[in-house]
Amino acid sequence: MVAGMVVLGVALRMLGEPPGYTNPLVEYACMGAAMSAPMVAWMRYRGHAWSDGLEMTVAMLAPMFALVLPVELGVPVLSEHSLMVLSHAAMILGMVVLMVYRRDRYAHGAHAHRVARKDAA
Repeated sequence: MVAGMVVLGVALRMLGEPPGYTNPLVEYACMGAAMSAPMVAWMRYRGHAWSDGLEMTVAMLAPMFALVLPVELGVPVLSEHSLMVLSHAAMILGMVVLMVYRRDRYAHGAHAHRVARKDAA
């Protein structure tokens, strides 16, 4: 996820912001995509199924957008700075909740995923 944010930061500096980037929904969608792609790639490398990557992406992005959407709609609840901090905390919390809920998939390391897939085949 950090690698994705670094790539996004470099791209923004070199290419400039895409159209509409000042809109929080566009900005956070770009950040979410930039973080999700390497996260899913790493999960696949570690032996997780595509569905696990999709589920983790939703667990990460849904809480973030739950905070961004009210700001976009003009509800003056969060400042720009607090939105950034709280949205990142919400992303981490969403992923932790999923990992606890699916403890059988995340507690045993990559080898367990590869062996389980071979046994299922």
